[in-house]
Amino acid sequence: MATFQTDDDVSIYYEDTGSGTPILFVHEFGGDYRSWYRQVPILSQSYRCISFSARGFLPSAIPESRDQYGQEFSTRDVLALINHLNLDAVHLVGTSMGSFTSLDFALNHPDRVRSATLVGNSSGPRDSVEQVGYRQDWVGHEIRLRKTEGVEGAVAVLTNDPAYQSFQENDPGGWAIYTGNLHEQSVKGAIHILSTLHWDRRSLFDDRQRLKTLEVPILLITGNEDCYLVRETNVFLKEILPNVIWRDFEGTGHLVNIERASEFNALLTQFITL
Repeated sequence: MATFQTDDDVSIYYEDTGSGTPILFVHEFGGDYRSWYRQVPILSQSYRCISFSARGFLPSAIPESRDQYGQEFSTRDVLALINHLNLDAVHLVGTSMGSFTSLDFALNHPDRVRSATLVGNSSGPRDSVEQVGYRQDWVGHEIRLRKTEGVEGAVAVLTNDPAYQSFQENDPGGWAIYTGNLHEQSVKGAIHILSTLHWDRRSLFDDRQRLKTLEVPILLITGNEDCYLVRETNVFLKEILPNVIWRDFEGTGHLVNIERASEFNALLTQFITL
């Protein structure tokens, strides 16, 4: 079981498979290192594939203190893992929460990023009105459900979310694997992450000037049945980033890398070999 210690003494679990040019996968809020089970076995035949569970997600540590969570910690953990493995630079692949962290990492450490593939990326609230709704209707709602219903509340949120309907309808076996993994995750960790990283999420629209100068190659991937905020964010990113490609998948929701794995893998391989 491979782990490393962060600079604030949190144990992070990771898996390192294959050899060659490194790809580092950064998972979403509803997943963990296993979210990439349709990528790693295929891509590790040609690349070094690294996946990990972020702090707060088992089998990584679940820090007791809320003060050890937030976007700054998540971004620093990516750097710590890259340094732990003595890598100069990696291809970053992130989905949802992980795509926000991947973009944040690229903005802060562009010299350590060969490219960044961002799946289902969504900005934080753009003004005070959106922030109230975001915190009350989404983050606050998820926190309350986890406090009252535990992991069953987490599964219910995704089951009822329109962005996950295509996954459930088109791949019930894959959906069972995904929700089975979610059942094994920490409620305490999820609440800490929701109340920090998500609660305090900044707007990417406020990063306009930094995004304009980001020369790292970026691949944006979305499903056309995802939340409208994802589309709005990616329209903005496509317009503002200087070195960007955007691919939108028809009849697909939030988790494109799982729902459309074969096409995703082919597209990612083509992109990182450009």
